[in-house]
Amino acid sequence: MPKLISATYHPNIEVAEFICEDGRHLLRSGGTLPWRINNPGDLTARMVNGLPAPKKARGYVGFATTRSGRTFLIFPDEDAGRAELKANLKRMHGERTIPEAIPAYAPKHENNTGKYIDDLLRTSGIPAIRKINECTGAEIEKIVDSIATIEGFHARPETRKETWVAVSRINATDGSQPLPDAEIILQRENGEERLKSDATGRFPPVIHPADRSTVAVKVIGPKAKEPVQIGSVGGETGKDFNLLAKFRKWKGVAGSEKINSSTMANEKSIRYVVQPGDNLSKIAKLYRTSTAAIKANNNLDNDRIYPGEVLLISGISKKSPSATAPSATKKSLSTAPALSAKNSRALNSPPPAPLLGQGVSDSVRSKEGVGKILALIHPIPGRAPWMAIAIAEAKLRYGQREEVIEKEIDYHVEIGDGSRSLSNMAWCAAFANWCLSKSGYPVTNTGFRDRRATLGRAHGFYEMDEKEKIRNPLFAELDKPIYGAIAVATYRGGHGYHVGFAYGKEGPGNLILLGGNQDDKIKFSPFNMSLLQTLETYGKDGRKIKKTIKHSKFLRYFVPVSYFRQAQRDLAEPGLDQLDVDDLNKLIGIPPREKGKVHKTKTN
Repeated sequence: MPKLISATYHPNIEVAEFICEDGRHLLRSGGTLPWRINNPGDLTARMVNGLPAPKKARGYVGFATTRSGRTFLIFPDEDAGRAELKANLKRMHGERTIPEAIPAYAPKHENNTGKYIDDLLRTSGIPAIRKINECTGAEIEKIVDSIATIEGFHARPETRKETWVAVSRINATDGSQPLPDAEIILQRENGEERLKSDATGRFPPVIHPADRSTVAVKVIGPKAKEPVQIGSVGGETGKDFNLLAKFRKWKGVAGSEKINSSTMANEKSIRYVVQPGDNLSKIAKLYRTSTAAIKANNNLDNDRIYPGEVLLISGISKKSPSATAPSATKKSLSTAPALSAKNSRALNSPPPAPLLGQGVSDSVRSKEGVGKILALIHPIPGRAPWMAIAIAEAKLRYGQREEVIEKEIDYHVEIGDGSRSLSNMAWCAAFANWCLSKSGYPVTNTGFRDRRATLGRAHGFYEMDEKEKIRNPLFAELDKPIYGAIAVATYRGGHGYHVGFAYGKEGPGNLILLGGNQDDKIKFSPFNMSLLQTLETYGKDGRKIKKTIKHSKFLRYFVPVSYFRQAQRDLAEPGLDQLDVDDLNKLIGIPPREKGKVHKTKTN
């Protein structure tokens, strides 16, 4: 079975919903609760202030709160549930016998404890005087089998149902910012359903009908006040469907659709975020223009472009594209606006609205070009949409040190991690989470005790609590880096001390990270990406020998769970570009590295 990476539970219909690594959803219904959530021991989650906060549990992918108000752990499969049940028995009840353990494991107010003990002793065959830690591996398996039977894991098999479904995502935007509380109507064969968008413009995910029929997407027309169909979803493949509101009219734009000639003819100009592997010829062909026109519009003096760079593309006209008048946009990694008149190196014009359907998710700033980001489009298919935010911010700050940056923006305050001042606290994680949140990805785990502080810590991308090692369910780990991956620099002992976004490679062993708090700036820096290193030493006989050991520092890679499907596709691509760190930093106003100087970061 494909790997299941997250899960939730719908108590009103008694369905467990799992999200697969390939983006599909698995619905488990019928049977019993332990079976639906792969929890043979019916293990509950530890609660803190009314929220689930497991301390020692491992392997779970979500929580199931039932109509009775109890919250259970959801596991990706039966083996994971059994493994945690064994660990729980040894950890919590290892020094107890079965008659001593069950009153705590299955308390009287929820179970017939006496019958539970009798049934467990009888079916497992374990002597009543034997402590659980004294049991052999085979005897522990018998205890687990018996508990699973008593808890009803194997009951009602004839009612069990597993359904794999495709799911589409629908978002509402006006072209420059998300639209909360927008209403749509989903028209199915058996009726209709009304949905409203949340604060980020997102609607609840739409599960495709099992019979592959179409679900019509409708909105209320501004004039007739009657439902008007603007698109549809359905079939075997999910997609992103964006509702674009222009001049009080709605238009449906599928995230995977390419721009056609009629669209281009009506566009004065659009912004395109350069993707890994792009070149000017490829972009010109896609937009039915010429490389000369793109270079003229962006003041490019050569054909070299970089991933994450934002290019201004002019619409098609009767005139030759090459005759298009150059814009005021200067060569840069971003079309971020100017900081102020005193920083003439930054760009001078405010960014035009992003175009749906091309993976653009960029910021709209105030007229002065400073201060907080005002609004963002929800991310749509494309490569790591948060990178456009990070690069725009790097260009906007143009090599400024943290003590200058914090006068205009404090990323700690922006994301609410409880800290203040970039100068006094490490801010690499705060910057990364800020970029992710501004591109529409959730970064806060509302169900965890240390959710605020974790936002400001590098290791927070893979664990919610440094001591308890609670896995962060918002992010999935990758085996190797891709463009835009969240790269956590980690000590050999396992503690994450810095984080940045994977951008490219420099030489055979270094990964280029774009991040905050790198030499107290937002910049590009090389980090070792090899887990192992080979050293030459001398043996007892005086001969040289090679010895392979673990590096004292290495990188781990993560992406948001909702981006995991795209990440799998990215892993199949040729890989990251070979780039020069000094060339990249020069474009954002940072001078070349001094020979022999190692970049520094504050750790967290």
